[in-house]
Amino acid sequence: MKIATVTLNPAIDRSILYNEEFLSGELNRVNSATVNAGGKGVNVSRMLKKLGKTSEIYGFSGGYVGQMLCSLLKEEGLDNRFTQTVAETRMNIKITDKNGKETEINENGGPVTQEELDKLLKDLKESDCDVFIIGGSTPKGLPVDTVKQIVGILKARGKTVICDVSGEPLKAAVENKPYLIKPNRQEFCELIGRVPEDYINEAINFYNSTGIEILLTLGKKGAVYSGRAGNCTVKNPEIIPKGFTGAGDTFLASYVYMLAEERTFVEAVKFASAASLSKVELEGTNLPDIEHINKNIDKVSVSQL
Repeated sequence: MKIATVTLNPAIDRSILYNEEFLSGELNRVNSATVNAGGKGVNVSRMLKKLGKTSEIYGFSGGYVGQMLCSLLKEEGLDNRFTQTVAETRMNIKITDKNGKETEINENGGPVTQEELDKLLKDLKESDCDVFIIGGSTPKGLPVDTVKQIVGILKARGKTVICDVSGEPLKAAVENKPYLIKPNRQEFCELIGRVPEDYINEAINFYNSTGIEILLTLGKKGAVYSGRAGNCTVKNPEIIPKGFTGAGDTFLASYVYMLAEERTFVEAVKFASAASLSKVELEGTNLPDIEHINKNIDKVSVSQL
């Protein structure tokens, strides 16, 4: 199974950690800081690499920050197939204080031109990968249905398409029936247009009515899977969080990795949950290794429905 990730709006993630409470409007002295290549699809590729699985990385990159993004990926042993843009790649800042409270400052990214989008679409059409994971926001300059277009193009070529996007791009993408979506609680509520009384049953109903598999992550309350293989829920232990950014990407990458290894959906969901748990135990956007994940597997419980 050859895997590709698509990140329309990648970023440099600068993560800052304070040992005190972060005070808005006042001087806050940094205790530590990390800089990583970021964006949902990029993080999925970074995590797959940690697990020993290579992937092709598609998306957009431009300017000095874009050069930094490519350099950081190269340092991790990752090559990219980015389409170059005139617009500068964005930079995001994540601030985490002693209480685990996280403040995010994210730039928009773009604008991306139609010519640049056409170049990316051409590259995707020519790829021989089997599975495409589309993740993250849509930059300025691109229509809201860009992800939907990509899903349609890839499905027409017999590819398996997974979407980890949100808001209007997710609503549009669902119309073209990707294989699987991975929303969090808020994204799922936005998708269905309400706050459900029971997230588990709502996720199952979503799969039954659309045929689109769903991995619904619920933060401290675990996750729900509903799809062709069946249904299950996950419960996580209480931990002291250090960095939430990239937890969902770690979950998705680890799930896809296990499927590529031909493991059962229960094993895949359990491993993915342990990986996400391990990520949250790390500062910034640092990612866990397989040894760290294995230490947390027995702390996660999975129940088939």
